[in-house]
Amino acid sequence: MYWRRNLSEFRDLSKLINEGNEDKIIASEVSGNDKSSEVITQVVETQNAETKEIDFNEKRKPFDVGLFSREVSNKAEGKNKVYAQLAQNISSYDISDGCIRSVVYKLLGTPVKDFRDRWLPISFRATLGNACHDFIQGTTDQFSEGEVSLKVPSIRFSGRLDNLNGNNVLAEIKSCTYTDYSKIIKTQRPRNADFYQTIAYKYILENHLEEAKNPGVPTRSGVPSLDMYDIDTIQFLYLAHDITASDVEDLGTSLKLVKSVKQQLNSKRNPFYFITSLILDTNCFDVEPYILFVKNKITRINEYLVANKLPPETDEFTNKKKCFFCMYNNVCDIR
Repeated sequence: MYWRRNLSEFRDLSKLINEGNEDKIIASEVSGNDKSSEVITQVVETQNAETKEIDFNEKRKPFDVGLFSREVSNKAEGKNKVYAQLAQNISSYDISDGCIRSVVYKLLGTPVKDFRDRWLPISFRATLGNACHDFIQGTTDQFSEGEVSLKVPSIRFSGRLDNLNGNNVLAEIKSCTYTDYSKIIKTQRPRNADFYQTIAYKYILENHLEEAKNPGVPTRSGVPSLDMYDIDTIQFLYLAHDITASDVEDLGTSLKLVKSVKQQLNSKRNPFYFITSLILDTNCFDVEPYILFVKNKITRINEYLVANKLPPETDEFTNKKKCFFCMYNNVCDIR
């Protein structure tokens, strides 16, 4: 098969923190804290609630992009700090695209020296990705379930899938650059990380459903509504979110790339040429090796946590390609 574990770019840190009240975050909603009677509030940033009077005769300075970069960095730093302090569960991102050492560092509560994002536009891309999700989920009625929480305390897993349709269709909404979008259209294959994320959800739905539906476990959205799932159809809804986010050198090349995408889709008059549906029928290939990948990684992470030790460099789930963005690269001894 074509699946390989050279895991690709993946999104979504900010959605975990941005939902609800942007200034505060409840630990039980994010970290899987099962003590529902305890509400731990972490202040991310304080804002002056007083209305400021503006003197329109006062000379003002234009918007400063350099200052804005520092503002973005400071805000991201605060959110990353809260996430690192409160995270107690294995996420679907940890399974699909995360280096196992980074995951274990996080869940062992390893101190972080620098919480700033190594690449500032990542927060912009995350915001665009969230908007893409909201655009589809806030408009369509085609799914039977949306925003389903899957929290399984026994294996320290917590994730949220985008949509379910009946007991057999699992759909994920993914935003991407036009560069990735073009490759997906040409190859008719999802990105590796996206694929393994959906396999993780399939594994949880089919093997840990009873625990995931436990009403005593606090979740951030609804739990699965059915008593049995047999996922045989995985659908990816890919949205190309921004031409300037493509990995090209100039705007002219970006525009040429968009034109090429439209030609590939024969979508001259299609207003949604930047949205494409990719469907995998799990009856058409052997899904067991990928299920085993998910199961083994979850098991391995839990083993290291119980033993209170870090995975060695030789662990098959150690991924040095993730070192640049890792918050623990200053303390990791194998980077």
